[in-house]
Amino acid sequence: MSNLKIGEKIKAKRRARDLTQEELATILGVTKAAVSKWETGESYPDITMLPQIAQLFHINMDELFDYTPEHKPLKITNEYHFGLTYDDVDKRIFDHGTIKECSLQKCGYIVNDVMETTWKVHVYFVSTEQDFPYTLQKYIKPGLLWDGYSVRLADGKVIDDDKPNKHYVCSQKVWEYKNTDYKYLRQMLKEQVEMGYIDEDDI
Repeated sequence: MSNLKIGEKIKAKRRARDLTQEELATILGVTKAAVSKWETGESYPDITMLPQIAQLFHINMDELFDYTPEHKPLKITNEYHFGLTYDDVDKRIFDHGTIKECSLQKCGYIVNDVMETTWKVHVYFVSTEQDFPYTLQKYIKPGLLWDGYSVRLADGKVIDDDKPNKHYVCSQKVWEYKNTDYKYLRQMLKEQVEMGYIDEDDI
């Protein structure tokens, strides 16, 4: 018990309250000699008195024992991954994460029933910013739909829980869901068809 610092804590708190050993002893219903022994480490308060002492000094039991938990609460973050087209987003979005990869890709689209092609710069973008999909929503050009996924990290280690890990973003709305939530997925696809982002044949 030599490592216990209850006596030192009682002494410090007693002095902070401007109490003498005798006054503290009277409040607690013990002798002045008992308080003196606590503060010098010769003995310790009876275990049944500890809650009363902690309450008197407005501290919890951990603080009374000068105890600091060895394990801090886990720091949980979302790591968002999106593939974006450089020219189709406001460039300010790139201040909210990191471009991991960049590539030039040939894209095709139909104009007047004729297939046209163009080259676009695609970037693989990662962000750990809280609620990043809603930030991305502000920087997307109207009429475009982007999808991405997220990884949940606890102190840097991947965890699997019931939080959303799939994300679809357009300028009008953000959809987030767990990839096993097929009911939400069906409803989302229905909404995207109604909004003109995808064709019903693509479902």
